[in-house]
Amino acid sequence: MRVWLVPIVSIIIVFISSNSFALEETKTKYFGVGATVEEVEQATFTVKTKGENVGEGFIFTPEEITNGDRITFQVSLEGKGTVYIKLVETNPNGKYIKEHTTPMILLTSDWKEYRINADLSKETEQVDVLVITDGTQQTEFKFRDVTIIR
Repeated sequence: MRVWLVPIVSIIIVFISSNSFALEETKTKYFGVGATVEEVEQATFTVKTKGENVGEGFIFTPEEITNGDRITFQVSLEGKGTVYIKLVETNPNGKYIKEHTTPMILLTSDWKEYRINADLSKETEQVDVLVITDGTQQTEFKFRDVTIIR
């Protein structure tokens, strides 16, 4: 009995350990603000707001920015309701520096590309980009093609 037990246990251990390496944790770089963000297709996300507060939607924090540069945030949107894009700059201590905001965007069932340009402050360490509602509205919209252009 022991002769068979050792090979079987060895096979099980190898199988479990090899599968644990094959599992991959997917982390999104988009976070809901009073909303859920779910990937529905490859690189296409749905945002469902709760409608409880002003400014619900999603936030994106690009990792590589250079202070003092001019950047453009670009995204394609489609859905219902109205949103706006806000780009918020903070210093190394997380202190607010300034923000840039687009006019209100009336979403439609057709995909449209939107951009916001910003000349970053020399003190800027981090940029948070938000696509959020302008009022308390329960809505659903999709986004894709999120890009930072330097």
